[in-house]
Amino acid sequence: MKKIVLKLVKLLSLVLSVFFRITAPFSKLFKRLWYLAKAQSQVKFSIPVSTQFDGAIQIIGTGRITWGEHCRFGKGVVLETQGDGLIELGDHVRINQGSVLVAHSKVTLGDDCLVGEYCSIRDANHSINAGELIRTQGHSMGTIVIEDDCWIARGSVVLKGVVLHEGCVVGANSVVTKSVLSNTVAVGVPCKAVRLRE
Repeated sequence: MKKIVLKLVKLLSLVLSVFFRITAPFSKLFKRLWYLAKAQSQVKFSIPVSTQFDGAIQIIGTGRITWGEHCRFGKGVVLETQGDGLIELGDHVRINQGSVLVAHSKVTLGDDCLVGEYCSIRDANHSINAGELIRTQGHSMGTIVIEDDCWIARGSVVLKGVVLHEGCVVGANSVVTKSVLSNTVAVGVPCKAVRLRE
């Protein structure tokens, strides 16, 4: 009896293995369509069907996000808009796992931009006047513009009012408090230009 049960378990595992191999491509397609449909239900503007989701993303707030063609999002990406805030995404934008974009005013990413894992791009800071609770003071805001072909490497922070000009590179774990010129590589805390792209 024990031998029969073992043979049945082996046969069942073989059948399930074959089943999952055959259905895997359809499962991935279904998941991507599910993530697309879920995101579309949370935003104000249409999301192109060329958009790829590697996993579930979070959309928080008003859903004021415009989408370019052929964008791709890693799992756990957060896109948040508050009030009149707007996030604008160009074509071929890649935002990797765990990154957070927050717009109280406006955050723009041009075409072909890359955002590494666990980056934070926020166009607002809490006001910190003495004598009042910080949480009740609201925010000071400044539009962020990231022009075409920029790369923001893993773990970097981009703060309000910054312009990353075309083709610039922000090194990993940098804190960007000032604008970066075109084709410049900038690194550090605070982020400073170190060289031009060759």
